[in-house]
Amino acid sequence: MPNSSFEPIASFQGHKSAIYALCIDGEAGHFLSGGGEGIVVRWHVDRPEHGEALVNVGEALYSLCVLPDLDLLLIGTSTGRLLVIDRRTRTEVQAIEAHAKGIFRIVRSDARTVACAGGDGSLSTWKLDPDRNKPLTQLRRIPLCDEKLRDIVVSEDGERLVVACGDAALRELDLPSMNERQRFDGHAKGANCVAFHPTKPVLISGGKDGQVKVWRTDGSCMHEFAAHKGSVYATRIDPTGQFLVSIGRDALVKIWDANSLEPVLRSTRERIAHTHSVNAALWFGNVLITASDDRNIRAWQMP
Repeated sequence: MPNSSFEPIASFQGHKSAIYALCIDGEAGHFLSGGGEGIVVRWHVDRPEHGEALVNVGEALYSLCVLPDLDLLLIGTSTGRLLVIDRRTRTEVQAIEAHAKGIFRIVRSDARTVACAGGDGSLSTWKLDPDRNKPLTQLRRIPLCDEKLRDIVVSEDGERLVVACGDAALRELDLPSMNERQRFDGHAKGANCVAFHPTKPVLISGGKDGQVKVWRTDGSCMHEFAAHKGSVYATRIDPTGQFLVSIGRDALVKIWDANSLEPVLRSTRERIAHTHSVNAALWFGNVLITASDDRNIRAWQMP
């Protein structure tokens, strides 16, 4: 697998602990990061030297979700708290004991609903209300398994939601009913991440077994390959549908052809790349942003 041409073009430094979460901010060119020290930092993709601390929640955070039309930021913490931050005032307006363990993913399932993946094995859904002092009201709590829920993805048409579950399954739920439609079994040690292909009717998942799997919409596995030594923490396809990125506990960032699934590029373990587990990945046009236990955020330019 070639690797000489795949080096980061920029490094965003300032976090004092492992970084677990990345998300695109509401303003053009900006993204947010957060992790073990509980601070959310705002960055511009072209100005890595200028990070701006937005809020300190006082505990490790695992997930971030920006609601730009409402000027709200949702934060999921390691203890299962769901926090709502008013972006206008940078103040906490709501704090909810949402899960018994950490919240690993927060997504907007439709214009009025948010879903959270909990470390307690349950999926929670929340209604978005116009009251800025209490914008979230719980709708449902859905127990899915006894292990952690690590990722959620919503289909482009808004009709399906898929959850990566620690009991080795991907569970597909109908929206808005949240009834289970089907189950994809395959990651022997647990599923960590899942993504819809933007141009093909397939799902791509990664697991604790180091495997990446490609699934047809009927639940059958059409392809699988060994991607990392240790857990795969994210599988994300770029907006054009050309590249698939996988990241993992082995500190590597790997790029695959999203159609053939042949390897294209990989990072090294040198200090210019990541030196510890890579936990989060975010596509920013043709730039890839990654975050790691090594306290660094890297930007990578696609060919």
